[in-house]
Amino acid sequence: MDSQWLEQCREGDILAIEKMVHLYQKDIFRLAFSILDNYDEAEDSTQEIFLAALRTLDSFRGDSAFKTWLFSISINVCRSRLRRNKNRNNVLQTLQNLFQLQGGNEYPENEVIKNEADTEIWLAIRSLNNKHRIPLILRYYHDLSVIDIAAVLGIPPGTVHSRLNHARNKLHALLKDE
Repeated sequence: MDSQWLEQCREGDILAIEKMVHLYQKDIFRLAFSILDNYDEAEDSTQEIFLAALRTLDSFRGDSAFKTWLFSISINVCRSRLRRNKNRNNVLQTLQNLFQLQGGNEYPENEVIKNEADTEIWLAIRSLNNKHRIPLILRYYHDLSVIDIAAVLGIPPGTVHSRLNHARNKLHALLKDE
């Protein structure tokens, strides 16, 4: 994101803001969905993330990529939602699973997950705790480098490597049992 465009967004230029949303909306939604595992929550979070980004645009200094900065905001917003809605999400997830079993296909990821092996992998990933699942998703679903993941999560790159290694080992053990 160039400085002129960033300045236009800071000034409230609707076209510049629309361009920002258009460029990053899919990635932000996918990340939110990956964390929240709920389509409606991910949609609401995506809107909340862009509003938070616009409110705090002055804090973006250009030290990292704009997308990395947005991902940091996304992680924080999603973590807050998880804490606020933990019980509610459990009920919603149960209902969504029931609807899914009845033939509804509400998740975009289900278009990608076509065979049983992919479904098992996705379920194994979802079974990981957030500490290990989020770096794994950022690395393999969003193609972020370890350095970018470290910046998004605010942890050292060595910790990212450790969490990725732990997550891969856990997935290997889970999938081996399958």
